[in-house]
Amino acid sequence: MEQLTIKVGYELLEHLRASHPDFFEKAVVQVLLKMGYGGAKARGRRIGGSGDGGVDGVIDQDPLGLDQIYVQVKRYLKSNTVGREAIQAFVGALHGKGATRGILITTSAFT
Repeated sequence: MEQLTIKVGYELLEHLRASHPDFFEKAVVQVLLKMGYGGAKARGRRIGGSGDGGVDGVIDQDPLGLDQIYVQVKRYLKSNTVGREAIQAFVGALHGKGATRGILITTSAFT
């Protein structure tokens, strides 16, 4: 069973790396909502694209949308890692939105 889980995980990761960036952004937001973020009503959306201000998605943690988690995704190849510059840029985007919470997810690794 463990070998099957590893194989499926690898295949999923390869599919995500080969997918269109919009698909990856939407998939990450949907997974986070399925994990229970976004409350009972699963309130979240993709906001990525050109001019997204460094944020690819947002998840409302309360019914009024006052407490939010901002999402940034990096769809990188295994050999391309997420470094300090990308993390600092995301922190700057969070600051620009007045955000207190954010998550950065990658198909690669962090340096």
